[in-house]
Amino acid sequence: MERIGVGIIGVGLFGENHARLYRQDPRTKLVGLCDLNTVRADALARELGVGFVTGSAEELLAREDIQAVSIATPDFAHTGLALAALARGKHVLCEKPLATSAAEARQVCRVAAEAGRTLMVDFHNRFNPPFLQAKAQIDEGEIGRVRFIHMRLSDTLYVPTRMLSWAGRSSVAWFLGSHCVDLVRWLTGAEVARLYARSTSGVLARRGIDTADLIVATLDLSDGGVAVIENCWILGDNAPSVVEFQAHIVGTEGHINISAAPSQMVTVSADEGHRALDVLAVQNTHGRLTGFAIESIRHFVDVLCGEARPLVDGRDGVAATRVICAIEESMRVASPVELTVDWP
Repeated sequence: MERIGVGIIGVGLFGENHARLYRQDPRTKLVGLCDLNTVRADALARELGVGFVTGSAEELLAREDIQAVSIATPDFAHTGLALAALARGKHVLCEKPLATSAAEARQVCRVAAEAGRTLMVDFHNRFNPPFLQAKAQIDEGEIGRVRFIHMRLSDTLYVPTRMLSWAGRSSVAWFLGSHCVDLVRWLTGAEVARLYARSTSGVLARRGIDTADLIVATLDLSDGGVAVIENCWILGDNAPSVVEFQAHIVGTEGHINISAAPSQMVTVSADEGHRALDVLAVQNTHGRLTGFAIESIRHFVDVLCGEARPLVDGRDGVAATRVICAIEESMRVASPVELTVDWP
């Protein structure tokens, strides 16, 4: 079988995961890397043996030996790149969110359909073992009909202040809340019909980062259920893990509790300090990349090879974007926001 030529746009933390998987998968050929930070891209290219590096997305997309691209740029820089890739006839795997406006998300989804190209959004928590198990139990009717979900996904201050250079151009709702919104939709099979969101600010603003510290949103679902999602960016840096992730799912006949933080299962204490290791999201298992953040990328390759149907697509990206936009609108006007469920 001829290998699929792949390019990466954005080779930061998650873009590097994409690059390593494509380099390792025998069905794909990692042709080129694109990043505005060409020093970083050059270093990764040398490590992985990639011959083409550029700071121009247009230059990478012009290559005829690239049939698919992963877009792993900051939250606000997805739409234009996705549209440019689709215009060049490329299949697209886009990190969440698909876009930061509902109109742009719909446009990307429409263009992909018109071009006959695969468009997927990397909602990798659909591959996260605790949530996969919960989904199976819900679908089997073990806890009855889901009536309430409380989901908390938060980061320590390290993420908006040091890991991300662009936190002030995004929000904790886009960066973390989009995962929660997608999980609520996927677990329940329902859409968000109405929501009310509140936020607090000040801690990040005092550090020169103009974005909310934390957001809490109550989602009324189309099936009569309710979900509450909490996303915070100001947990203390001395927390045992950079990520805190918990969910409580209540059904008519039972409930499910989930602790899904990827870096709290193994901790290492040594002379240089104390740290937690990731054993769920990305792991090297006897030389083979594994973990739920890797499996979602591998699934994209499965789809391109005709070995699977997409478990998440552009419509899911549109849905999550609509809800996050409504959360931001609710925070702005300090009142509930209604969403139509008969879309797109």
